[in-house]
Amino acid sequence: MSDIPPPTRMNQQVFKLKKKAASSGHRLLKKKADALKAKFRDYAKAIAATKGNMSQHTKDSFFSLTQATYAAGDFKKKVREGNMVARVRVGAGVDNVAGVKLPVFTEIETGAVGQESLGLIGGGSKILS
Repeated sequence: MSDIPPPTRMNQQVFKLKKKAASSGHRLLKKKADALKAKFRDYAKAIAATKGNMSQHTKDSFFSLTQATYAAGDFKKKVREGNMVARVRVGAGVDNVAGVKLPVFTEIETGAVGQESLGLIGGGSKILS
């Protein structure tokens, strides 16, 4: 015998419902995939923009480190042992994209003002923490 059910109205109704459920499931999964692809493209654009700015930021930070070393000498121990307050913190959250939970990190300004100086060695310049 074959596995094909007999062609009755009841079986036809069952197959219509199965087809409708399958097509609606496919449509929902397609929406979910499209939303995740769009979010991924947004992340990729943000990463590309950040990478583009990294070379200039790296040059600036290295020059700032050189200036600070000239002005304060070797200040690594002072930074490690100092009781400085962070000005920026990282906040973590969750973004729900089409039922998928994605981590989101935000920058939080603490409003702390640090007026500690690290030293006056080279040229009388002050390094503020």
